[in-house]
Amino acid sequence: MNDVVCPNGHHSADPEWCDTCGARIGGSPAESPAPVQPEPAAASVAQPGTARVDCPNCGLSNEAANLFCEQCGYDFTTGQAPPSSGSTPDEPPAAPDSKVKWVVVVEVDPAWFALKGELADQPCPPTSSSTIALTQHTALIGRSSQSRDIHPEIALDSDTGVSRRHAQLVRDGDGLSVMDLSSTNGTYLVAAGSQPADDTDPIEPGMPRELHDGDRVYVGAWSRLTLRIG
Repeated sequence: MNDVVCPNGHHSADPEWCDTCGARIGGSPAESPAPVQPEPAAASVAQPGTARVDCPNCGLSNEAANLFCEQCGYDFTTGQAPPSSGSTPDEPPAAPDSKVKWVVVVEVDPAWFALKGELADQPCPPTSSSTIALTQHTALIGRSSQSRDIHPEIALDSDTGVSRRHAQLVRDGDGLSVMDLSSTNGTYLVAAGSQPADDTDPIEPGMPRELHDGDRVYVGAWSRLTLRIG
């Protein structure tokens, strides 16, 4: 793939977002967010002494610490294979064996922006709210990328403080948990009725944290996700 040049003059292998500063390709410099760390490229070169594991879905050799396959997106944590390109578009997603219906309320939170606004070199967008029903075993939180075939169930594309594969929600029967996927800027869990503060610590990457009705998950520069039993 040929490099493209972002509005700030950086060369990028990603045709949608600059690998160096995170700016949208084809946008203007004024719209460019603060620099974010680029995620690993799809192909990796084994380093001496680095433990490797073969992906059971596509066969690519990955570092043993990877949570997802770098080529096909296979989830090493849950064993869930990526959607097949040959699947029927009208095929409904597999629902967990549960009578409890979980939903995620996704909002722009000015209070979180007051704490983490430096992650995005742009003003906090107008407050907004949307509700997403959790109908699958897992739901990826992140930013979309056509070139890397990343299509999160909870897409926070405008918040450049969010990694492409930032975190995931996992259903287990009636229960729900959140796990950080080694994101650049961390995933923060705040209990229902509480508010985040300067000393709120991110959750440990790769370790699921149980969620309860009303708990809030904070990511990026302004994104708040409230988990509800609908």
